[in-house]
Amino acid sequence: MKCPRCGKLLMKDCHHTFCPHCGYLDEGEQIHGYEEHQASDLEIYLGKDFDKFWRNENWFTSFILGPLYLCYRGFILLGLILMPLEWLFWAVMYDSFFHFRYYLLGIAVLISRLLFSAVNNMICIYFYNRQIKKIKKKHPDTYLEELRKRNGHFNKYMSLVLAVLLFILFVISLILIYINLSKLTD
Repeated sequence: MKCPRCGKLLMKDCHHTFCPHCGYLDEGEQIHGYEEHQASDLEIYLGKDFDKFWRNENWFTSFILGPLYLCYRGFILLGLILMPLEWLFWAVMYDSFFHFRYYLLGIAVLISRLLFSAVNNMICIYFYNRQIKKIKKKHPDTYLEELRKRNGHFNKYMSLVLAVLLFILFVISLILIYINLSKLTD
């Protein structure tokens, strides 16, 4: 059913049918003090992905990729800085106690990936807000149009970069495993 005043879809609760857009009530009255929800700049900028970031709905992708998730989202330098730091944490945990090294390595991987799954989207939101501020400064009169233009903008080469980084990570891991196994056999 559509609102007779503004033509938007009406909503219904247990007592009334009302318009969430203009405040029209089924009795012909209007809800006073109602303000229409205004989308934030971040919502405009991220578009349909806003809920994924805000509610951390893509935590599993972030868990699997770790710091590479930041590369995937366009923050390549930050992801490449955090990747060796994660490996350093793993190495410190691995070398801590000889008898428990494999358990500690597993725990270190789990801890670091849980940390990344919890904070990666917050980091992305922080840097997206900084990008929005730059856009506002560069285009003060037309920044909303600029935000809408960039809505859902994804660099098509980003997946290629991510694939190359994952391959390099895989090769380095195999080399490190081979070196450690050769030390054990000597």
